[in-house]
Amino acid sequence: MNINKKVFLFIITMYFGISTTYAQDTIQKPTVIVKVRAKKDKILLRWGVNNKYAWKYGNQYGYTIVRTTVIRDGEILSQPEKITLATIKPKPLAAWENFARKNNMAAVVAQAIYGEDFEMNDQKNNQVLQVIYQSEELDRRFGFAMFAIDQDFEVAKIAGLGYVDTQVKPNEKYLYTITSNVPKEVLEIKESGVYISPSEEEELPAPSGFIGYFHKGSIVLAWDYDLLLNYYTSYNLEKSDDGNHFIKINKRPITKLADNNSSSIMHTDTVVQYNKKYWYSVVGISFFNEKSKPSKAIELIGYESLKSKPFFKENIDISDKEVQLEWTFPAAEEVLVKQFNLLRAEDALGPYTIVKEGIPPSTRTYNYKQLERINFFKLNVIAKQGKNVMSSPNMVKPVDSIPPVKPLALIGTIDTLGIVKLSWQANTENDLKGYKIFRANRPNQEFTMLNKYSIKSTKYIDTVNVKVFNKNIYYKIMALDKHYNQSEPSEILILKRPDNIPPTSPVFDSYKQEDGKVFLKWVKSSSDDVAKEVIYRKTIDEENTLWEKIYETKADTTSFYLDKKIEKGKKYYYTLVAIDNSRLESPPSPPLAIDVIKILVKPAVKGLYANVDRENKQIHLFWRYKEDNVEEFLIYKKKNKGVFTLFRTATADEKQLIDNELSPNTNYSYGIKAIFKDGSVSKWVETTVSY
Repeated sequence: MNINKKVFLFIITMYFGISTTYAQDTIQKPTVIVKVRAKKDKILLRWGVNNKYAWKYGNQYGYTIVRTTVIRDGEILSQPEKITLATIKPKPLAAWENFARKNNMAAVVAQAIYGEDFEMNDQKNNQVLQVIYQSEELDRRFGFAMFAIDQDFEVAKIAGLGYVDTQVKPNEKYLYTITSNVPKEVLEIKESGVYISPSEEEELPAPSGFIGYFHKGSIVLAWDYDLLLNYYTSYNLEKSDDGNHFIKINKRPITKLADNNSSSIMHTDTVVQYNKKYWYSVVGISFFNEKSKPSKAIELIGYESLKSKPFFKENIDISDKEVQLEWTFPAAEEVLVKQFNLLRAEDALGPYTIVKEGIPPSTRTYNYKQLERINFFKLNVIAKQGKNVMSSPNMVKPVDSIPPVKPLALIGTIDTLGIVKLSWQANTENDLKGYKIFRANRPNQEFTMLNKYSIKSTKYIDTVNVKVFNKNIYYKIMALDKHYNQSEPSEILILKRPDNIPPTSPVFDSYKQEDGKVFLKWVKSSSDDVAKEVIYRKTIDEENTLWEKIYETKADTTSFYLDKKIEKGKKYYYTLVAIDNSRLESPPSPPLAIDVIKILVKPAVKGLYANVDRENKQIHLFWRYKEDNVEEFLIYKKKNKGVFTLFRTATADEKQLIDNELSPNTNYSYGIKAIFKDGSVSKWVETTVSY
């Protein structure tokens, strides 16, 4: 089929990006979505699917329309009457030929269903189409087909997604069920239905919220698109130059071309004749090609706009109170100007007040005789019709190059919450504009200005973070006059931050036991304001034991301690804290648990033997031991020149074990030691065997 590709490309360019009712290929379950419209002698049905694969297979297998008569003459039928109205799918390719030549939407759908590809390679320079090339082909076919079908009910019918039931009666009410014929093993698609009677025919609502305004040479028209989205997919715009006879001005139906946060749609119309009144209204087009009543007409007039604005050319100083202002403005546009108004402010951003009204359009100079220390002027061009034009600000100030004196007596306080209160001695200059306040965290850091605009007060409140490691905060101020001359900075004020940050914790580094004594060593706190470090101890095996301070050392002295006051066989916890000059205490260090051994080493295990059983691929270990109060035996193992690791644990009654975890041509070494109930350990003994 040879479809007009230029027409097709134009349609895609115009309508790319539309989010339609059906083109929502999401993770939702594939579902048939139905729309219905009642007429007194027929029922119009439109449906689609919310999944691209459901659409693809629906074109292949089609849909079945079932009508069930539920109510007749106001009574519910005891046996509803069910009939199959039709089983339909898209018309064959040949049936589209003539229709597609006349209907652009039909051309789009035909190409989407039957086209060999959906690429537009001759439009690679089109930036909009570049986006299309980056998406999947099936996504494009599905999206464009659903959009085009929404625009024309006749296209929907030949695409297998529309049906008209003319065998209806106004005294009956029907349940229509649309079922996809796609086999469930291919894709399971949920059916949908609607319940309606020909007697429920309703009038289409007129579009509402229709507004318009003149802007930059065009008439801008807008109305609420989403409000009537269930009724209309597109609109026609009508125009009249007498308020009675309206004609359609859009070549194609107007629709929303992008899914955005705005519920409205906009259209612009070029003004053919300025200062002439025009009337506009909008007409909705439904899913079933029906047209609504026109909206309420609005009246609009387009005015020719001023294209230029005045520019201040020169300021001629006459005295310290008078200046001659001179500006430029095109003489050709004077016919559009009613007058110039001169405005003045003390700041470039305003607020501005009018100081002279009604300056003639041909005038280009004006003498202003009430100058202040600093002045900003603007010219407002009052147009005879349409929008006024404002010039850029023009600054005028009499000559003044003497800055204020350096601010004196800057003092301040800072509380524990970081609230800083500054004050200083007021300057005496009569043209003083105010003060600038600066702050830095370090003396060699560039100061940052805190106030965006200068302040006239001699007090200032600042807030700083007290939970930082910089001990001090630095301030200075500068005075500013109305000619923006700045004084020298004040002397720098140094304020000490309150100390709210506790020191870091010291941490135990190592320990060892010697002759019933515990030698402790630790890494000192990294904080630079630590006053002392304290060691606490408590027993582990006694209930409700309190921590006891056993040692205290000043900062930068010792970092070790020998605890002599301990009992053999007991278990102890040790912890460390650091205390800074503000008496803030660090979190306790992780507790160090130490078992004080009664007897350090007991006799070694006797007779550790290892017999090789190559037939059963085993090594059989034996040992003897007669000491009392043995808790368990720990057996260690290593291969060749490796290191010993714990291999097995045996009870006090066990004296042998079998090792099956072996590799040929390997030397194995076994070690054993006994663990006693009081925590003491026997001497180490080991043996080696070749396997």
